[in-house]
Amino acid sequence: MTDPTRPETEMIDVLSRDGRIVSACAAQETVLGFSPGAVEDAPWSAVYPLDSRKRLEEVFTETTAGPHVIALEMRTQQGARLGVTAIVTRFTDPEHGLCLRSVKWPAGGALGEVANLAEEKEILESILAASDDAGWCMEWAEPVDLSAPEQEIIRQVFENGPHWRFCNDAMARLYRTPEGKDFNALPVHETFPRSPENEDFVRRLIRASFDVNASPSRDLRYDGVYIEVENDVRGHIRGNFLHRMWGTVRDVSKHARRAAVLRDEIDTLEAILDALPDAVLVVDRDARILRINTSAEELLDLNPDLLPARSLDDLIELPVPLAEIFADAGHHLPGHPSGIYPTLLRNPDRPIRAELSARCVALRETECLVLSLRARLGPISQDGELAKVTPFRARGR
Repeated sequence: MTDPTRPETEMIDVLSRDGRIVSACAAQETVLGFSPGAVEDAPWSAVYPLDSRKRLEEVFTETTAGPHVIALEMRTQQGARLGVTAIVTRFTDPEHGLCLRSVKWPAGGALGEVANLAEEKEILESILAASDDAGWCMEWAEPVDLSAPEQEIIRQVFENGPHWRFCNDAMARLYRTPEGKDFNALPVHETFPRSPENEDFVRRLIRASFDVNASPSRDLRYDGVYIEVENDVRGHIRGNFLHRMWGTVRDVSKHARRAAVLRDEIDTLEAILDALPDAVLVVDRDARILRINTSAEELLDLNPDLLPARSLDDLIELPVPLAEIFADAGHHLPGHPSGIYPTLLRNPDRPIRAELSARCVALRETECLVLSLRARLGPISQDGELAKVTPFRARGR
């Protein structure tokens, strides 16, 4: 029985790009049961099954010449399959052109584990490469010391030789990588510059032990445009040193722009609402006050922070039940004036009569009323009637 630990069990052959076996060593011929020279100039299929031939063909397209550690099968002269682990290197032969030189041992042992790890790495890289999510891994030439003060950690993140360990095609597309450039070979600072926004991003990572989801940062594309992005990040920390971090990134620029527009619109609407001379309140069917404007704060002496604890019944004496006002407002016809209800504001210091009108509105699928209050000028008499008011005249009239 052949001893796989002996040097003569190393099986070596040279394969040409056109699918021929240029040469094979005597040990390989012996292990496979061929006579000396029997496989020279034979097709690969003489000793390699289809799956192994495909794997060898892939080595011709690898970005590096090797060596590549791969798992293969070989076929003996009798047709039996022999599992082997191969170290394959691509080279150019003066006579046969581009060739592969493979050195093989029977499968198993440490070299077999290397082949399995290489295959798993290839599978994972293929999955990441095919993903539409931009995936990245950043590594540092000098690990980042996480025992340092926070600002020093931030400095090290940007200055300790960060480089891309792996980024997929989606990452390159997201950052508009120049044609012909490999994103993985480009400097990190070109897309992840040191800026106040990105320092804040790193600060959040530090405080979350480099384990965050949807953390915002501001990155620079290669076309010179800044983009707002969200990152899911994980860190590889060993012995209180950060060696690398990885994650996925999403462009949320259009959402950020939309949010900015909405914030501006909200600010405008709130300014208009607060400028209205009439008091405006929003209430639900349970008489809970959900929102008020500035005029309502002043008229009813309300603190907006205490609204959840206040009820409309505490503030206003309605002439009819609130449910009836809801029903009337629900039948309001567009273009017609709203019904006016005389009300009394429950102010112990100075009771005030007011006129109330109402419109229905749906807020987050909850039916609400928007109430408009306008105080009626003049004090309240002892019997509850409105006292006569002397019209105001400007000086000099």
